[in-house]
Amino acid sequence: MTVATLAANLMKLLRRSALAWFLGGGVALAQPAPEQPAPPAPEQPAPEAPAPTIKVSGRVIDALGRPVRNATITIEGTDAKPVRTGRDGTFTVTAPIGATLVVEQKAFGVGIATVSGPTLDDIVLLTEAQLGETIEIDSEAPAVAPGAAQLDRKELQRIPGTGGDIVRALTVMPGVVNLQVPLGYSGVVIRGSSPQDSRVLIDDFEVPVLFHNIGFRAVVPAETIASLDYIPGGFDVGFGRASSGIVSLTTRPGEEKRTLQAEISVIDGGLLAQGPIGEKTRYLFALRRSTIDFVLPSLIPDSVDLSLTTVPSYWDEQLRIDHELNKKWRLTLSNVGTDDTFELYATKDEEAKTKRFYNRTRFARLTANARYKDGPWQANLALSGLLQEFVFEAGIYQRINFRTPALTPRVDVTHTSEKAAGLKDVVWRVGGEAQVTRGTVDIALPIEQREGEPPMMSMDPKDVSTSFKGKVWLADFAGWGSVTASLDKRIRGTFGVRNEYFARPNEFAIQPRGELKIQLTKPWQLRLSAGAYRRPPEFQSEILEKQTKSERSKQGILGVQYEPRDGARVQASVYYTDRTALITHNMDNTLGNNGRGTTTGAELLATYRGGPWFAWLSYSYSHSTRVDQPGAERRLFSYDQPHSLNAAASWQRGRWQLGGRFQLYSGLPYTPATGSVFDSDRNLYVPIYAEPNSERAPLHHQLDLRVDYSWKWSRVAMTAFLDLQNAYVNESVVTYFYNYDYSQRTAFTSLPLIPSIGLRGVL
Repeated sequence: MTVATLAANLMKLLRRSALAWFLGGGVALAQPAPEQPAPPAPEQPAPEAPAPTIKVSGRVIDALGRPVRNATITIEGTDAKPVRTGRDGTFTVTAPIGATLVVEQKAFGVGIATVSGPTLDDIVLLTEAQLGETIEIDSEAPAVAPGAAQLDRKELQRIPGTGGDIVRALTVMPGVVNLQVPLGYSGVVIRGSSPQDSRVLIDDFEVPVLFHNIGFRAVVPAETIASLDYIPGGFDVGFGRASSGIVSLTTRPGEEKRTLQAEISVIDGGLLAQGPIGEKTRYLFALRRSTIDFVLPSLIPDSVDLSLTTVPSYWDEQLRIDHELNKKWRLTLSNVGTDDTFELYATKDEEAKTKRFYNRTRFARLTANARYKDGPWQANLALSGLLQEFVFEAGIYQRINFRTPALTPRVDVTHTSEKAAGLKDVVWRVGGEAQVTRGTVDIALPIEQREGEPPMMSMDPKDVSTSFKGKVWLADFAGWGSVTASLDKRIRGTFGVRNEYFARPNEFAIQPRGELKIQLTKPWQLRLSAGAYRRPPEFQSEILEKQTKSERSKQGILGVQYEPRDGARVQASVYYTDRTALITHNMDNTLGNNGRGTTTGAELLATYRGGPWFAWLSYSYSHSTRVDQPGAERRLFSYDQPHSLNAAASWQRGRWQLGGRFQLYSGLPYTPATGSVFDSDRNLYVPIYAEPNSERAPLHHQLDLRVDYSWKWSRVAMTAFLDLQNAYVNESVVTYFYNYDYSQRTAFTSLPLIPSIGLRGVL
């Protein structure tokens, strides 16, 4: 039995004891009373009138403020028929003043409320995992690190300009670099670093890509996601293989009621089915296919010298099955996969084959998970397998073909104690994982352009300076341990160590990490986090050289949080990141750990959830610089974005939901070409570049709008939506492209007005 459950039962007992005292009029002494003459019978008082019965309304939510559906409400001590909460978590019950309402839902602990009037405060239910912890949760779930934030599915879908997509929703987070035109990076750019420095996880396991090729959509629909954790830095020992930040998606189980949902828009369409299988099993299945490939060819004018032989298209699938084995064990089997294809010819003439670009990315990750909970003990045992294929072809000679099956077992165990070694509310944690990958690699490409480096030469379609064909084994092993305890009522600390061994470079890494939380006053909290982090050399050509070691970073974050009321939170943080052993090119074009860099910044995030309103304000300042070789000049990171502002608000009433979002952010650095030299042997112009990242694209701003309208069509719940990106059509410059001899350049601008119109139906 957990401390929280024990406290709840004790409160019930005290309430019942108080009631017995009141009804009995006191306590009888265990001794005979002396005989006394019977007094005259007093006049009997009139019986007390029963407490008035009223109609009571309330709402049941979880720790994140999300409504809890199908929770059972019973009136303690009566035979009244229970009622259940609706889709929005609300309920109505008839009960006397002072009655105790008992709230129960299978996935949560028991909640209790006292009837004091016709409208009750929100009743918050905690999951079993939260009940096992000793951290107090007053309203929103506490951020897992200074500067971190969490969004649930409904909030993701309410942010204007995102099309209800989790990838675009990430751009409202402070510290996420807005790229204007996403181009299919496998990671998210956080705090000015490189995309490969961060990791994207789905249910605790890495996925190789988060975007589709042209960046319109994420590989998982928002309807299948329970929450998104954004951790820009300072993450705990359970996360590894990243030197910057973590984006962690948690999928949700199917609902207890069987439903079928369909959605169609100009970008894609999909189906989602969910429901129970017996009493202890639930399922969720989602399938999605792009529709933009049917629309895009008609939008390209004939005057454009471009041939789309395979229009950007994709398939996404997701399956999750949850089974409650008994009171201690819960089992989950989940699968997520995508298949993304794109091909074009940059010209329609006879040289089309030399200007052909083809890309196919597909993967499937299957995960089996067993969660155990018994008193103070909790365990999470998981085994996950990944099948991945990445194919890229440019022209006739250049290509990359990468096929990798990978297997990852993971175990994480925690134990909670009220007291240990003079400390209170102690949580012990140990865990480990192994990731073993066997890659079949076929590469024929020019020398890879590293972060911030200009192209080493003009685009030569016959250049295959980097060539390799064979098999590569990658094996990473990790073990971690941490302890969290309260030093007193206001101070809580965490200290842990993550140890990793990267087998290919034969490198052992010890990474201590810690955090201190200080509750200054009721609404104010101070947090200090520091730690060491590693990123193994497994990105693109890094896997071809065994002597290349991991990149390192040391992070320090100071954060303050102000929470004046339920649903309102303001958090601010300042941070410093020291990066060493950055992977750069040596003089002979091999790779070495010669670079170093620093990132400093400050972030502000304010959120409000109340009534029909959801509001969001974020601002970040960041400055990222690096030195590529000893003695070289310091320069900007390629993703250095000093200023980023997002202000969003959404209003929902009845059938309507309206929202707007304003974005303002700095342009990214780029390296301009100052001229060129003609190479007669290869019959092409070789550019002459200025200092790396010495110029910056101009400031960008835009307004996004969204309108949703919902109604009932027979038994089907319908929703139509219109999502407008860049409503006043501000096409600012992203970067520049040059002509064949680098004498002229053309501006590549941001995307113009993009309307997303769609229809969703739920049966």
